[in-house]
Order: sequence, then structure tokens, then C-alpha cells
Amino acid sequence: MSQDLFAEAGAQYKEALRLIREKKHDFAFMELRSILKDFPKSRYAQDALFGVAEYCYEHNMHYDAIKGFTEYINMYPDSKAVIFAKAYLLKIMDKIKNPTEEEKNALESIKRDFFSGPLFLLFSEYKETSYKSPFLNRFKIRYYFDNIEIYRNDEIFLKITQ
Repeated sequence: MSQDLFAEAGAQYKEALRLIREKKHDFAFMELRSILKDFPKSRYAQDALFGVAEYCYEHNMHYDAIKGFTEYINMYPDSKAVIFAKAYLLKIMDKIKNPTEEEKNALESIKRDFFSGPLFLLFSEYKETSYKSPFLNRFKIRYYFDNIEIYRNDEIFLKITQ
């Protein structure tokens, strides 16, 4: 990516963040979506994709949110935000009335992902990870021996048991 395009993507991302701080979420969404369209290979595309999916979740655009979070998980599997994208997917799937067998299987698969990694809790009762999203939501996940609690802005967002 040329320096000019990189600078333009950065300026657009900063504008989106300014709009978010001013609570102009619809305009911020348009800026983030534009980054994905115009600068898909920029370093800002990763945060823009999470932000677009998060916006869709907040506005009950569940199909688009599922698509966005799934794309995020597939494109950025090593991102620390992946676990929070999966939490959003679980919240959305929990809202689906009369889920299909495929949706039930997807839900169980995501739940298994939360408990699949090794977790060492030798000297503390839980392990914690945090993330701040483009829409300034503060996430925190606490891994306990028998469950996982996910907080968004210091309020319980999701609790998962084995």
C-alpha cells in the first residue's frame, strides 16, 4: 500500500473514531465500511471489520453481524479480539428462536472453542483477557475452572458453562 493510501486509510479511521466518541455511530459505521471497501489491505481494515460487525449487532442486523464476525474470525484467527467475536456470535445464536440443527451445531462448536485451549490457573482463581473495540466497548473475559464470564463495559455480557 502506498504512503498516500496508508495515510488516507488512517485519516478515515481517525474520523470514524472521532464520530464514535461524538456518539454519531451511523456516520462512524459508514466510515468503517468505507475503509473495508477502499482499503481492505490496510492495517485499519481489521478494526474496521470488527467495528462494522459490532454496529450490526447493536442494530439487530443479526445476519450481517454473523457474516462480519465470522469473516473476522476467519481472516484474523490470531487476533485477541477473536474470542469476543465468538462471544457476539453466541449472543446472536442465543436470540434465534427455533434454531436449525446446523445452528445448534455451530453454537456447540463455538462453546467448545472457549474451553479447548489449555488454561493454567495454578495461583489464581481465574485468568483474564481484555480488549477495547473500535466502538469503545471494553471487553473482559474471565476464565474459571468450570465456566467463562465475558463482560462488556463492566457488565456481564455472556456466561458459558461446560
